[in-house]
Amino acid sequence: MKMGKTNHIKNNIRSIVGKNETDETLVDSFYSTMDLLSDGVLFLNRNWEFEYINESAETMLRNDRLELIGKQIWSEYPYLVRTLFYEAYYHALMKNTPLEFDEYDSNLDTWFHVKAYPKQTGLLVIMQDITEKHVAMEVIEESYRTLFQKHPDAVCSLDLDGNFLAVNKAFKTLFPMDEKLFLGSHYSEFVPKSKKDVLDELFKYAKNGNPQALEVDLTKDINQSHYLLITALPIIVQSNIIGVYGIIKDISTERDSLKKYLEISRRNELILDSVEDGIAGFNNEYDVVMWNRAAEKMTGYKKEELTPELISEMFKGELPSSETDSKVDIPLSPDKVKESIVRKNAVSFIRKDGKPILIEFIMTPMVLPEKIVGKVFTFRDITEKKKSEELLYQSEKLSAVGQLAAGIAHEIRNPLTSLKGFLQLIEMSGEGKPEYFEIMKSEFGRIEQILNELLILSKPQTLEKEVCSLNSLLDHIVTLLNTQAIIKNIYIQKHEKSKDVYVSCISNQIKQVFMNFIKNAIEAMDCGEIIVNVNKDDTYAIVEVIDEGCGIPESMLARVGEPFFTTKEKGTGLGLMVSYQIIEDHGGEIEVESKEGVGTRFTVKIPL
Repeated sequence: MKMGKTNHIKNNIRSIVGKNETDETLVDSFYSTMDLLSDGVLFLNRNWEFEYINESAETMLRNDRLELIGKQIWSEYPYLVRTLFYEAYYHALMKNTPLEFDEYDSNLDTWFHVKAYPKQTGLLVIMQDITEKHVAMEVIEESYRTLFQKHPDAVCSLDLDGNFLAVNKAFKTLFPMDEKLFLGSHYSEFVPKSKKDVLDELFKYAKNGNPQALEVDLTKDINQSHYLLITALPIIVQSNIIGVYGIIKDISTERDSLKKYLEISRRNELILDSVEDGIAGFNNEYDVVMWNRAAEKMTGYKKEELTPELISEMFKGELPSSETDSKVDIPLSPDKVKESIVRKNAVSFIRKDGKPILIEFIMTPMVLPEKIVGKVFTFRDITEKKKSEELLYQSEKLSAVGQLAAGIAHEIRNPLTSLKGFLQLIEMSGEGKPEYFEIMKSEFGRIEQILNELLILSKPQTLEKEVCSLNSLLDHIVTLLNTQAIIKNIYIQKHEKSKDVYVSCISNQIKQVFMNFIKNAIEAMDCGEIIVNVNKDDTYAIVEVIDEGCGIPESMLARVGEPFFTTKEKGTGLGLMVSYQIIEDHGGEIEVESKEGVGTRFTVKIPL
């Protein structure tokens, strides 16, 4: 019986392929090949009877194919009548038109992808079981539907013309209008005119396959703070763009918070920049997070120039190690924070231009609930403060010296007068050696000179100033001291770079100043030349006294002019101190340059 059915199927194959009945080899090959296919293949004649069923189709139909041959499909599967299978098969055969469709067989609980090809003798049907694929697609579609409907932001879908296809629940909440007003309408109907162009551009980009996002400020359009973040995404199905998704998020709260944050930050920045103290904030790796204008002005460095290595070099190791106090894993107690505060005074700091300054700073940790995240340095330039303190100290010292000098001069002058008187009496009596009297007179004269210098310190001078020619005054001094200099084989050369240099001064005091400088130069030399230059600028008369003496050590230059400081074996230091005081009283200043073994240059400036 089965052999007869098989032969009947082969005969039907001959009619399908349209070959000569004697071509048994071709028929057998076709029969074997069809059974190797994973797709189900069946042939229905024009009476809707099964004429051929391959092995895969037998499996899909869940029926013996030999039993189905010669039977009508609608009799064996009556539930298919009036389904898409029925309508499609009839349409393909009657209209002689190939058809392709997906349909669900409820009896077999299977989704089929069907291709129907009309033939002269019937209908060739090729079927694929796409149940697993269809279920997967349904899962994906349901996921998309859920994502669309449950998305926290407002989402809408548009066709390629810009008409609304669907909106989600969040969209209807953000735009409380009847959904029917949206669907089928063009998006531009609901957009302010001022924003139409930018939204058209956004839609155009997405329609061309380029996702774009845009922040839209509607504040002016609705007279209240309102910001939307609109993202446009292309809807792609099987590599074809079929529409555009619009995702709209209300970011008004975030924008307002950002505005407030920026306002507070700007206010804090203004406060920091108005403070005269430098303020610097570093994280634990010493990256700069805060650097105010005073810090920039004080150091010469801009924030973007600073690196951890540069900061470490600038502070010369004054920064504490980050390993000791920055990585704290337990809550910090107030005592722990207090221990981390560092105060330093008179720390040497090198500015960007290489100039050293003195700073004092306080280092305070930046503390979060569980750890120190950085450090804040508040520092100020105390260079001038230190100079002022030094000047005050010198002033107090001079005051003390003046008081001491007055007491010494008073106490010494009385016995000195008596001693000089008795020395004259002894000399008149003719007793003693004459050479001893000369030595004693010389020493008494020296003591009187020291007393006179002490008295200058002890009481202010009230002499009247008068206009003097500095050129003439220096001529007189050079002539006076040249004789003494020549004895030591020293020559004093005066060069007048400016003629007629006049100053308002107490001539005797100014004469004493330059006599002190030139005498010191003579005493510092064994031979050579002393240069006295006279010049002036718009404000000052400038006199330089340059010698070729032994020079002053660099470490001692800062002390020149202090009372009782001297580099001479028998000097008192009072001469230079008095000279400094006189020039200061005249509103001038003194600068000194010296190099050991080369010589010294004193530059005196006196107001014209």
